[in-house]
Amino acid sequence: MFKSIFYLFFSLSLFWMCHADTLSRNDSAILLGEAEKYFHEANEILMKDPAKAYDLCQRAAARYEKVLLSSKFQNGKIYYNLGNIYFKMNDLGRAILAYRHSLQYNPNDVQLLQNLEYARRQRLDKFHEQEKTKILKTIFFWHYDFTPSTRQILFLILFLLFWIQALTLLWKHPFGLKITCIMTLFFLISSTLSLLITARQQIRENPGVIIAKEVIARKGDGNSYAPSFTDPLHTGTEFILLEKRTGWSEIQLPDGQSAWVPNQDIACLK
Repeated sequence: MFKSIFYLFFSLSLFWMCHADTLSRNDSAILLGEAEKYFHEANEILMKDPAKAYDLCQRAAARYEKVLLSSKFQNGKIYYNLGNIYFKMNDLGRAILAYRHSLQYNPNDVQLLQNLEYARRQRLDKFHEQEKTKILKTIFFWHYDFTPSTRQILFLILFLLFWIQALTLLWKHPFGLKITCIMTLFFLISSTLSLLITARQQIRENPGVIIAKEVIARKGDGNSYAPSFTDPLHTGTEFILLEKRTGWSEIQLPDGQSAWVPNQDIACLK
């Protein structure tokens, strides 16, 4: 009897802890309405009273963040609005992070892509791509230039076209159709590999952004290690997380170099 009561109490306690911070739909709607109101007010007084506008942006961002803590209400629009707010606050790191979160929901949103690219141009850190990456981007331009959803549509078109041509070849055997079918098969295999590579990257890679104003990257996981670079890294710099330890993370930068940074100075998409 005592065991049953104990397990019941434990289960109810666990359920309460897991759902204590979960917002209802009505509470989320109220917070979202307040966030939009504060951000609108901030834009209205930005030139007259920058300090108050900044305070209003902080209030709006806090409400969006609170809603996003409840996974039920995460969506691209909220992240997009949050990115705009952080950009107004000159917080490039969190702005880029929010835009990239939004991109996961709306990969073809033109306005979102423009805002993200504009925010990236404001960063202090500039990296040169590896020569190998430049060559790959030139040869396999469709993999790098087209969004995943565009490549999915292209894959479906090529898939249907190939089987139409293949079935036609069962009845007719013109040389031109054979060449066209082979070319279609080649592009179909290429688009398939492109999608598989993207899927693998999404599963295995964990992108992130530096959110601290600046951070000294080091050669090991501690302040006792020497700096990896002459200058510190700055907010908005993007990376791929290689390894995470207590207090420190190893990151790979766009130019292929790696370094260790404190966990509190970065944020990842996963």
